[in-house]
Amino acid sequence: MDKYQRERLSKLLAYILRHRPDEYGLVLDEEGFVSIKELIQALHEEEEWSFVRQDHLQEIALTCDRLRFEIEEGKIRASHGHPLPAPIVYEPSPPPPILYHGTRRRAYPTILEQGLKPMGRQYVHLATSKDMALRIGRRRDPQPVLLEVHALRAHREGIVFFRAHDLIYLVEYLPPRFLSGPPLSKLRIEKKEKIREAMRPAISHPFPPDLGLQPSLPSRGHRKKDKTPDWKREVRKWRRKHPKGGY
Repeated sequence: MDKYQRERLSKLLAYILRHRPDEYGLVLDEEGFVSIKELIQALHEEEEWSFVRQDHLQEIALTCDRLRFEIEEGKIRASHGHPLPAPIVYEPSPPPPILYHGTRRRAYPTILEQGLKPMGRQYVHLATSKDMALRIGRRRDPQPVLLEVHALRAHREGIVFFRAHDLIYLVEYLPPRFLSGPPLSKLRIEKKEKIREAMRPAISHPFPPDLGLQPSLPSRGHRKKDKTPDWKREVRKWRRKHPKGGY
């Protein structure tokens, strides 16, 4: 990574970690940290930064003049510039009528039965747009299932939502009655079709198939029957025996 790339990436990291993590589908924890793994996944979604690895982030953290960033136990945060509140507290906020969540296909049946849970995080992350929900979901599944969250109805029934900037809302738990998604049977049919397609053997044709466009040749073992009249055959035989003669 050359000096120009290093400076550009440093500015981008400062923007993400200090100002708008939500634009990249990220949420800072109460100490301002974000998972390095999730940050790299977000960066890889832009072709310009598809080369970035953890050692590049460590290089920037160690060589930046003002030590802008701090790395600790697989997490990174901005540590220089405008001070962040410590700890970061996300305030309760009424949500829009509909929010979205992209989930793994294998987790979808369980979610329909048990609802959305943080699964190792502090909160469930919900997006204000379908595109952002799918973008976040693809970090765990290349073909995530898109869920609609009836957020305002859930809020009116006592579910507390927290706003993490403009594009992301947080919730501790969502019962299944507030979720809408594709029929489970449809996903199962699509899965079976993909399995059948993968198991279908490839048929190779070493020779082009006979479409009836080429005339069939007689078999070597069977000569074509001579339909020449007998008198013509006799004339030909006589001419072979008397090449200079005549009748």
